[in-house]
Amino acid sequence: MAFFDLPADEELSPEIRQTLEEYRRLRGTENVAPSWRAYGRSPKIIEARFKAYQNLSYDCRFPWEARNMAVMLIAHAKRCRGCFAGARFQLDRLGFDEATLDAICANPEALPLKERDRLFVHYALKIATGSANLTPKDFREMSERGFSKEEIQEIIGFAAYWTMNMVMTQSANAALAED
Repeated sequence: MAFFDLPADEELSPEIRQTLEEYRRLRGTENVAPSWRAYGRSPKIIEARFKAYQNLSYDCRFPWEARNMAVMLIAHAKRCRGCFAGARFQLDRLGFDEATLDAICANPEALPLKERDRLFVHYALKIATGSANLTPKDFREMSERGFSKEEIQEIIGFAAYWTMNMVMTQSANAALAED
């Protein structure tokens, strides 16, 4: 028996149903992922997660393909299958084929992006997978490459959001799995 269950629509408040519908619409998918619905009885979690998604992922100053490349590589590194599949689906819609995406996962240095976008992806991946190892040098290098302090902070927020999202997704998926 699963530890979490998925609440029925009737069990969700109208505000939560509206938030989940807006999330579904922004993602361009037909359904809300079970890893989101699993938290449907916790309005604070749904509201905070959605606001973070809007502010740190959706309304981001960096290009859509760079953001999805970053999410794909972070998900690959953190072994979040759902997030990985979602990012690859978005990149497929942008015209990237599976072989190209596999090659990028094998060698993230070979991103088919403009230099600035490639730096964004690499820095987001570094933050998501090794924030404990950051030094003042890392921030200076990004600044020397033309990133403002505000942009660097936005990259940190983006990486932190996706790391949090992957923890929530992986945890919900484990709690929804049958014994």
